[in-house]
Amino acid sequence: MGLSVGLDTAVQALRAHQLGVDIASHNIANAQTPGFSRQRALLRALNYSSGSSYASGGLLGRAGNGVDASDINRARDTFLDFQARQAFAGYGHQRALTTALAQTEVVFNDPSDQGISQLLGRFWASWHDVVNDPESAAARTSLVHSTTTLTTRVRQASTDLTNQRTNLNQRVSAIGDSINGAATEIAALNLQIVKVEVAGSAANDLRDRRDFLVDQLSSLAEVSYSEQANGSLDVTLGGHALVSGTTVDAVTAVPDLLNPGMNKLIFSSDSAGVTSTTGELRGVLDARDVDLPALLAKVDTLAAALITSINAVHSAGFGLDNSTGLLFFTGTGASDIALNSVLAAAPQQIAAASALGSPGDGSNALAIVDLQLAATMSAGTQTFDEFYGSIVSILGADAARARDAASAADLMSSHLEGLRQSTSGVNIDEEVTNLGASQHAYNAAARVITAVDEMLDQLINRTGIVGR
Repeated sequence: MGLSVGLDTAVQALRAHQLGVDIASHNIANAQTPGFSRQRALLRALNYSSGSSYASGGLLGRAGNGVDASDINRARDTFLDFQARQAFAGYGHQRALTTALAQTEVVFNDPSDQGISQLLGRFWASWHDVVNDPESAAARTSLVHSTTTLTTRVRQASTDLTNQRTNLNQRVSAIGDSINGAATEIAALNLQIVKVEVAGSAANDLRDRRDFLVDQLSSLAEVSYSEQANGSLDVTLGGHALVSGTTVDAVTAVPDLLNPGMNKLIFSSDSAGVTSTTGELRGVLDARDVDLPALLAKVDTLAAALITSINAVHSAGFGLDNSTGLLFFTGTGASDIALNSVLAAAPQQIAAASALGSPGDGSNALAIVDLQLAATMSAGTQTFDEFYGSIVSILGADAARARDAASAADLMSSHLEGLRQSTSGVNIDEEVTNLGASQHAYNAAARVITAVDEMLDQLINRTGIVGR
């Protein structure tokens, strides 16, 4: 019976080390698979059970029952997972905000030759030329050109900012689709994991995929999660249940009545609004509903003030043909500001003079030039140029702050991901070493079987033949 025990032990060792080879091969194959956690077989020495038929007081000792490799563990640190997901959420927030503000900086394109600041300067310079030579057709034509260029650029900025808000609004809907996709797959994985683990097997690869999806959700919005006793994972979004076992409460994009033209995300079950203090969703909403509307309002304020101030002075003056009462600008704000088409077609009607029949008088044009240095904006504390400069400088500061925050968040998330990889990642050199060790152990177990076979042959075929 001792030889049969030895044979069973060797066969069990063959199976254990074959499993080691399989696991090393699986790890190597998935070395570049996102979210994969390296796996290890848990090898344990097996002793005789208490019900062994061998007497404890026998002459011979007991060597045990060999090795058990029934458990396959995945290398995972749940605390590092939690920290990394918080970092992913912060980075998703700052990255979305940084991207939006960077695009906004391009809209203004300052400082550059085609920036609004430069165009505003050329506009005032053209008025100076008219003051210096009110009867000059070239000066008046130059004013028409610089005004048309400025107003076109301001309208374009307004259009670009509005379009950017529209794009961000579409991104909110896309984030909702991504959340639903990840949640649906998590619910399906919950079902598979429960089935596999109830049957006594390890669902390591399924759990890796589920963890990877939770990582993705964390970068999108504020999520929390908890694993149930049966291995199922429940996920909440902004404090509201998103995944409960195999049930998903999908989110839907609907018009936001409190924010005309924009969408909001709600849960399908009860129409509760989706809230998030972090993640890409928060960054997109901050840019769409806070930063861009504030910029649009400031540009609109600047355009409206230019229209009102210059029109008031211009309408009181006289052109070369003694025309009067004409508005210099049409429109009410940044979206529709334009040079009066009458003046564009007939620059001689630009009201440079303050009195009738005074073609060489540029005093009304001078009054318009004086508006450049007048503290017209911000309750009488800033000029037009200073007000626009504050728009650009504040935008630049906000964009720089967002970039710094995104860089810091990226550094933290990269650091934590590196720590996770040091625990869960596959090291090819290590796996090759483990593969070699399992192979040698397998070969040794096979040699044991050969030795036991030879011993059995000796016992069965070569004993009891003395005297034959």
